[in-house]
Amino acid sequence: MRILISNDDGYLSPGLYLLAESVKDLGEVVIASTEFPRSATGREITFNRPLRFVRKRWLNWHVYVTDGTPIDTLHLVVEILKFRPDLVLSGVNVGDNLSLQHIFYSGTVAIAIEAALMGIPAIAFSSDVESFDDFEQESFKKTCVSIARKIAEYVISRKLPNDVDVLSVNIPVRYRNCIHVAKATKIRWEASYKKGVDPRGRDYYWLAGIRSVAEPGSDVSLFEEGCVTITPLKIDLNVSKETLEKLRDLEEILKTS
Repeated sequence: MRILISNDDGYLSPGLYLLAESVKDLGEVVIASTEFPRSATGREITFNRPLRFVRKRWLNWHVYVTDGTPIDTLHLVVEILKFRPDLVLSGVNVGDNLSLQHIFYSGTVAIAIEAALMGIPAIAFSSDVESFDDFEQESFKKTCVSIARKIAEYVISRKLPNDVDVLSVNIPVRYRNCIHVAKATKIRWEASYKKGVDPRGRDYYWLAGIRSVAEPGSDVSLFEEGCVTITPLKIDLNVSKETLEKLRDLEEILKTS
């Protein structure tokens, strides 16, 4: 069993090594990450410049570090190290990744999605921690390690269902011993910008999200109750055959225009 541990918060994040700790005896483990935090980069990949990829030592672990994006990390591991994992674990992310909105631009989930596109089972782990220091809470560390271990063992032994490519797992800091498999709700927050003036007198706009009210029973509301949420995701964005056929008349309209 070959397992890759990665994230989008950079190699200094303790969450990265909590995942490594959880599966260290399940097979050959490689840790790889970015040099700096690259949150909300989504599926960005580097084409316009060369990349660095070096081996370092941090928190008593060997870790491969790139100055590229989270997606770059995965491809560098596979192509440069010639390490094709059987399972990819991403996280534990600083900040939850609840709702479809967060999932689409999350670098943490993007790693898992990229792995799935390569045919590799993947699990993304996130939490509502606000800084690296929050990972030092002993009860929270034990929860993360235990949850990650059990889910990894489940995927290794049972495999994911045929229509599931990725599991997105969110672990609350204030965990109340409840776990739910839940769909991702459609929206989590709305964009809002605060206007300011820089030292040279020029206007700037700083994004500040407005949190939306969560639907009862959604991944967001369950998480807010202190429950771990497990969201199965599929990466096929295609519509059904029935819907495809309904749009065939568009072909005829365009032909006659």
